[in-house]
Amino acid sequence: MRLLASVPVRIFLICWIVFTVHFATNVVREHYPAFALIERGNFQCDEYWDEETETFLHADIFWHDDGHAYVGNNVLGAVIAVPPLLLFDPLLDWLQRRQLARLEASDEPPEATYDTPHPIRRRMFAAVKRKGLDLRFGASTAITSAFVMAPLSALLVVLLYRTLLGRGVPRGRATWLALLFAFGTPVFYRTAHLNHNMFLMEAVFAAALLLWVRPEESFPLSRARRLGAGALAGAAFALDYAGAVPCAVLYAYLVLARVPSGGWWRALKESAPFVLASLPGLVFLLLTQWWMYGDPFTPGQFVMPPVNYTEEGVKGISWPSLEVFVKNLFSPGWGLFTFGPLLLVALLPLRGAREELRLVPRRERLFFGALVLTFMLFCAANVYSLMQFNTGFRYLLPVVPFLYLAACEPMARWSRPTLAVVSALAVFHTWVLTTARVVRDTEKNLRDLAVARGVPEWSLPDYWSTLLSETAVPLSYRVLLEEGPQLPWLAVLRRTSGGEGGLLHGPLLPLAILALTGLAVAAVWWLGARQEAAAPPAAPGASRPVLPARPARGT
Repeated sequence: MRLLASVPVRIFLICWIVFTVHFATNVVREHYPAFALIERGNFQCDEYWDEETETFLHADIFWHDDGHAYVGNNVLGAVIAVPPLLLFDPLLDWLQRRQLARLEASDEPPEATYDTPHPIRRRMFAAVKRKGLDLRFGASTAITSAFVMAPLSALLVVLLYRTLLGRGVPRGRATWLALLFAFGTPVFYRTAHLNHNMFLMEAVFAAALLLWVRPEESFPLSRARRLGAGALAGAAFALDYAGAVPCAVLYAYLVLARVPSGGWWRALKESAPFVLASLPGLVFLLLTQWWMYGDPFTPGQFVMPPVNYTEEGVKGISWPSLEVFVKNLFSPGWGLFTFGPLLLVALLPLRGAREELRLVPRRERLFFGALVLTFMLFCAANVYSLMQFNTGFRYLLPVVPFLYLAACEPMARWSRPTLAVVSALAVFHTWVLTTARVVRDTEKNLRDLAVARGVPEWSLPDYWSTLLSETAVPLSYRVLLEEGPQLPWLAVLRRTSGGEGGLLHGPLLPLAILALTGLAVAAVWWLGARQEAAAPPAAPGASRPVLPARPARGT
């Protein structure tokens, strides 16, 4: 069976390999309910309370009125992580027993060195060591990255490839653009560790593609596609309340696209499968909130202790703010275009292309544009967006595939040298941010100081120099220059191992790992190309592009 002869299979494997090698050891809030569900069959996180520091191992865990501890967010993202963690649970149990045995055999407290400027991280690592959870947690992050995040992101890349191919982009250029989406946009950065924002992005984009009625297709849309899109929309809502915004736009598209040819009654009638298929996601959300908080209609944000900015508006949700809108786009700590400058190509005007040769037809351009704008406005109303300094770019992830699809319109027509230069710069930038993973509270501190003094932020002394030197993006490049190439998980091993020198602390190990990764990627592509060349030719017309040939240069 010549699996590698398939270009989608090769794209998937390449993405899976590279994403997995770049995993980060972040134990995030989605991990804890997953652990609890496997160990006790519920979402209670009581055991992650540290008696010595009187804090939880994660800031989003809190004691509830029923005397148990829960996370303050939707738990579907945690449930998605359960299958691989359950499969490897015997190994994780063995690692934990091993560490506990070491603790019991020693009269000294465990060494908990962590060379980091973040005191909360040092305190958390020390608590994890005391509980004998360090190896279990580290292995869990590798498992969820390798068997949840990496394959799902790789499937998303394949989905984009097939979309481009189906819209008439030549195969070579579609492959190039798909891999550029994987490694030249914030998809690379966020795939490194478990997070529900990626799941939300994947669900929304897949649902939009299912509902997209191509010019060569006719109404009514198949029931299977309407059901699939509805199920994904319901999952998006269950993953995050922010998912309600793209869900509403998806439903509006489904109805409004049908009205011109079928009228309102037929459009609403045909939308019923979408609505019905979305209900399981809503029911899951309500039942899990009832299970954890005692009320199906009470989100976790309404019962967890207040945090930064939740005092504004209704638990941090207010009217759209120009400040938050602009920072979501251009903040050097978490901005969409600072973490993914390649997406600015989506804003370039496209001249000289006939409508029938456009990658995305006019109706879908309007729909995708409406989805992007409404979601940006919602995030601008979420003042808690200003807390992204502690994670990097996150909240605007659902708009990334739509902006990238718009950016593919001009990039599909660029010459190969132009695309090569832009691709190299974009991939290098994203790789630097992904490997360094620097976070700083610089922007929060500057804002708090400006508010305290009652002056605009930009009027603070040294505001611009501080912003452009002490925030995530510039600091990531500084890390590369000062410490050399690295990988996120390897950097944590270095900081927690103590001492200096040796193979772990030199540049040889990360360079060797990256070289082996490159060889693996090259082997996958080379073997696949050989298998494809040896395969029988496809039947005539079997893979004819939908659109007429483009007057494009390059492949």
